[in-house]
Order: sequence, then structure tokens, then C-alpha cells
Amino acid sequence: MDSSESQSQTSAEGSAQDVRILCLQNLIEKNIEIEQQIESKTFDQSIAAIEEIIRTANDINKGHEDRRTNSTELVLDTELLRRNHEVVGKAIQYNTNFTDRMVITAINELVFKEQEEDWDAVCALAVQFGRPLFSNDSMLPFIDVAPKEVIPKQRAQRKQKSQVEEKRPTKSDKLDRKDEGAASVTHMLKQIRQIYREGGHQPIPYFKLICNPNNFMDTVQNALQLSFLVKENIISIENGDDGLPLVRVVNSKNADGNESAQAICSIDVSFCEKMAKHYNLREPMLKRLPANES
Repeated sequence: MDSSESQSQTSAEGSAQDVRILCLQNLIEKNIEIEQQIESKTFDQSIAAIEEIIRTANDINKGHEDRRTNSTELVLDTELLRRNHEVVGKAIQYNTNFTDRMVITAINELVFKEQEEDWDAVCALAVQFGRPLFSNDSMLPFIDVAPKEVIPKQRAQRKQKSQVEEKRPTKSDKLDRKDEGAASVTHMLKQIRQIYREGGHQPIPYFKLICNPNNFMDTVQNALQLSFLVKENIISIENGDDGLPLVRVVNSKNADGNESAQAICSIDVSFCEKMAKHYNLREPMLKRLPANES
């Protein structure tokens, strides 16, 4: 495989990964809608809707079990799994009037007998209604089970790869497309340029820009869309005096001379809350694109 074919394959894999991330975001939004409609829907309707989300999520991951783990995709996958469990629990509680105290009392009466604990009694009941579930490899760190023993294979001789100079296309149409993802990126770029002008063309703190103190998933989506702008040399990221990154809008006259870059960011809920407190954020700086304009 020559260098051009390798670059084409890498680009295709990156595009497919971006599509999976957007699909997972859409599933999370559908999950939120189902949760808001629990009181107006029957139990069967709520469970059927959650099952449809699970089937769609399985189809998204199908055929990509051996892919390298992407931190953003892993966060979305985990968040969707957590939300599905919560919605099922709320549907059961609303339609059956079961409370946590009632469940705890039932377990105590079944397991704790005099001075002994008999957890096999719970297992005997659960196994009658259980069925095997298969999880993606990327979810193994979140499952408290012992992994299968892996017999190491003999290490193959590593082939030397030739160093190939990275070449960027002369013109990119990613921001000119009329799909939903491109419209959101363009909407974000307009906001960043306005904030940059109003701030006297001073660099904007990166985490202050992307963090939404009220919605962590918006923070993840902002970081993803911001990475597209960095890749296109429309904005740049530099280190500030306090060690935290800063965002600067690239001058269009100098953009052609800049080399392409890659922005790598690791963020979780606790870190987002820490940054929101650090910058005293009450509302997000970046607003989402209205649905009727996407």
C-alpha cells in the first residue's frame, strides 16, 4: 500500500468515526426525549423505545470491535448506557409504584436469614429471566468481571515504515457542506469570531470557551467541533501563562502559511465542573445551533 492509499484509508476511518460520534449524540438526545415522556407513555412504549436505541447502538458498533478506542466515542457510549439504565428504572418505578425502599426491603427479607446471608436465592430468581448480553471491548474497563486469559502470540518482526510528508488539500469543502454537522461547526465559528473581536483580539481560554456548566454532553460536542476548526487552521491553540490552553483566531492572510495541527483533549465530568468553577461559569459561552437552522 503506497502513501496515498494509506492517507486515504486513514481519512476514511476518521470520517467514519466522526459519523459514529454524531449518531451516538443523536441517540442520547432520543433517550432524553423518552425520559421526558415517561409519564405520558405506557410502560411497553417506553421499553420498546429504549430497545430500539440499544439495537441502533449495536448496529453502530457492529464491525468496529477491533478499532482503536476513541476517548470521545467511549464517553458517549458510556453515557448512553448509563442513561438507558436510568430510563428503564424510572419507567418501572412510575408504572409499578415500586420504590427503592421496597426493593431493598424485599432483598433483605430474601437474603438475610438469622445470622447468614444467602445471595444464591437472588441468583436463583434472576436466572429464570436472564439472558446473555454481549458488550463491546471498549466497555470492559467499566465491567467488574475477570477478563478471559489471553495467550500471547509470538511477536512478529516489525516492518519499517517510510516517513511520508503530510500534504493538505488545497481547498476543503468540509465547512461548506449543508449537513447538520457542518452547520453546527460554522455556527460555532461565527460565535468564536464574535467573542474574539469583543475581547479585543485577545486569546480566549480554551476550557472557558467549550465548557457548559449545565450540560456535559454539550461540552464534549464543543470540543469535537473545535477540533475541526483547529485541523482546518481556522483557529489555533497555544499554552497560556497559567499552563491552560488558549484559543486564537487565525488571520486569514497568514492561514495559508500555517501547517495543519491536531488538538488532543482529555476531559470528564469532574474536570468540566472544576473548569466551570475556575472561570466562574454560570452559562456557556457557546450556544447550540437552533434545530430549525441546522
